[in-house]
Amino acid sequence: MKNRFLFLLCLLFLFTACGSKVEVQAIKLKTGLVESTVTTTSSGTVEAKDQAELAFGTPGRIAKLHVSLGEKVKKGNLIAELENADLKAVFDEASKEYGRTTELFKSGLVSTASLDAVNRGLQVARINLDKTMIKAPFDGMITALNLKVGEFYQSGLGVSSTGVKQIDVQIIDLKTRIIKGEIDEVDLQKISIGQEARVKIPAMKNKIIKAKLTKVVPFVSTVKDQDRTSQIELEITEDQSLIPVGASADVEIIVETKANARILPSSVLTGVGKNRSVFVIDGNKLKKKKVSIGVGNYERSEILEGLDPNDLIAEPLEGVELKEDMKVTPKEVQW
Repeated sequence: MKNRFLFLLCLLFLFTACGSKVEVQAIKLKTGLVESTVTTTSSGTVEAKDQAELAFGTPGRIAKLHVSLGEKVKKGNLIAELENADLKAVFDEASKEYGRTTELFKSGLVSTASLDAVNRGLQVARINLDKTMIKAPFDGMITALNLKVGEFYQSGLGVSSTGVKQIDVQIIDLKTRIIKGEIDEVDLQKISIGQEARVKIPAMKNKIIKAKLTKVVPFVSTVKDQDRTSQIELEITEDQSLIPVGASADVEIIVETKANARILPSSVLTGVGKNRSVFVIDGNKLKKKKVSIGVGNYERSEILEGLDPNDLIAEPLEGVELKEDMKVTPKEVQW
């Protein structure tokens, strides 16, 4: 194996010494649309704008479940209830008593204090009854339902097989979906409320979905020393009926857009910051040429200065590192 490796090195040296040429693709500047974008440091998460975890307000045996997992409900719909026949009877009697006392008060036969006392009794009966029922706080869908008829319910004691506390009932709205994510601290000053964004959701086969930046938290988290970030929130602006809550989302915020710009693929640029260059094909050799760039992202960049329209720019094939004065065989392609 070692001898074979040495043999290959010798062959490589001989080819180089004999002036062998490396094949590269040759491209030219073209005019088109270019964007400057900011991406999240990691995948964001799709969330419902309104979501709530619900539970009974008192211990008791579960009597009825009025909905099933995934079912849509309206605000005020009864979701589940405990055995509460005694509390219903108390509430019904308190309601009747309040009605009788109200009529007597109108006739001047009872005092205001008596009416207030009866009303307080009615309110206590209503509160006690309400604790045995779970109702929908808004229109939505049931996304968690860990209750079983006949079981004795004790709030906060539900635990899954993995030891994690279970949610009794969860409901999410069916309206606007939001995405929460984080951006690098260096990008904080580039973004502002209202900017448009593109979102790709792996759970939806990376379909591109339009969104809008609605919230920027002007605070840099130092939880990770080498990865300081700020939180952002986006609102999806198109049909979201099939977007699953909890799914991961790759976010790209459009910071600046420029039409009719002179552009190149960003992959042909070398260097960082303002010190950028490209390899121009001069005859059969490469020459490094400094360029000034404008708007751009990881896909394409605007070239402000440094290149002529007819310059052939080398685009390396995979695994090929371009160098000054390297001999090449150019193959002009359209991009």
